[in-house]
Amino acid sequence: MRIKFLLTLIIITSGYSAMAQFKWPENPEKRSDAQTKWTLFSDTEKAGNYDAAKGHLEYILENYPDLSESTYIKGISIWDESYENGKTDAEKLKAADKVMSLYDMRFKTYPDSKKENIGRQANSAYKYYITDAAKTQYLLDLFKLTYELEGNEAFYSIGRYYMQTAVLGYARDIGLTDDQLLDIYNRCTEHIDYQIKKAKSQGKSTKSMDAVKEFVDKKLADLNLIDCDFIVEKLVPQFKADPKNEELANKIFVYAFNGGCTDATWFIDAAKVVLESAPQYGVANLLGSAYLKEKDYANAKIYYQKAVDIAEDNTNKGKAMKQIVLMERLEGNKAEARKLAMASVEIDPTLKEEMYTLIGDMVMQSNECDEKKSQVDDRARFIVAYDYYLKGGNQLKASQAKSYFPSGGDIFTEGKELGDSVTVGCWIQQTVKLQKRPDQQ
Repeated sequence: MRIKFLLTLIIITSGYSAMAQFKWPENPEKRSDAQTKWTLFSDTEKAGNYDAAKGHLEYILENYPDLSESTYIKGISIWDESYENGKTDAEKLKAADKVMSLYDMRFKTYPDSKKENIGRQANSAYKYYITDAAKTQYLLDLFKLTYELEGNEAFYSIGRYYMQTAVLGYARDIGLTDDQLLDIYNRCTEHIDYQIKKAKSQGKSTKSMDAVKEFVDKKLADLNLIDCDFIVEKLVPQFKADPKNEELANKIFVYAFNGGCTDATWFIDAAKVVLESAPQYGVANLLGSAYLKEKDYANAKIYYQKAVDIAEDNTNKGKAMKQIVLMERLEGNKAEARKLAMASVEIDPTLKEEMYTLIGDMVMQSNECDEKKSQVDDRARFIVAYDYYLKGGNQLKASQAKSYFPSGGDIFTEGKELGDSVTVGCWIQQTVKLQKRPDQQ
């Protein structure tokens, strides 16, 4: 029976070795002791008997601290469970401190593990200590180290927790300066922007990440640290001296946007650098709107077209293209406006009524197309407008257009008949079937 037990133990421990890379002692007695203690620890942990498992854990940590990294992984899990189920603050604090010490021991024993797992420790520490003012600097140091080791590949929630801790540290007056807080904000923003871009490139949802970005932005805005004077005095001179500095341009863009300083020339210049370095629909659309406000239609159309090209969903594409349509109409480019209006409907069918109504309105208002040689020919454009209104489902305007159709008398006088083809020239260039006003019998 003893031989069978030993064989079973060897099989079990060799299986663990294959999975967890165990470092068994060379001394036979210590090896046997380590194997036995590990089996007891693992079995009690798996069975959920954590109190018993903790005793075996402490024995292994004291006698065989480099036995396996699994010792620390399981130990952290056990003590985190104790934190979650702790009935008193003292019990929770004891569990939290134990988890942190296990992380520290793990990283000391297995240094290579730190780069991949420091973020886990930071997240756990935030959960345990965020309400403890005395631990604020400890948390800030952990998050800073997380970014130093894991960079932008850190889990996306790190930015939320780091920013929240920084804001609390600022309120708790731990000596955090405005510039330090802004540096933390910039680091969190760089991280979440990277994660959003990465997720989009992989076709994944960014909803949770967008929420983190919104949270981080709001936290900074709520502090009222930055106003237009701050940007003008501290950042704009630097930007003018180095107008291609993407990082500085992004700071100016974000701060000015949050502070409502978006009318200044320096903001537009910064936005252009941001758009060039990291094309975003919102930035292109904002630039288009800024130029539209100044009635600089040439530049407005350039940036709205960029917005169309960048947009990843048809709703945004349609919105940007609609703005181009409206500008073409304002400039009197009716044929181009019609072409783009119909293209926008192809992109976003929800624009159908608005765009076909717009085309119908342009036709209705094109008095310059009347040759004033034939009442019937000149009024045929109202039939064209009527058809566009019907395509857009605008029955009211279709009825109004119909009231301008040629009269039966004019049709008869000009020797024409209902149903004859009439071509409307000018920019309209369409042929319609002749109809008469509804009040004519």
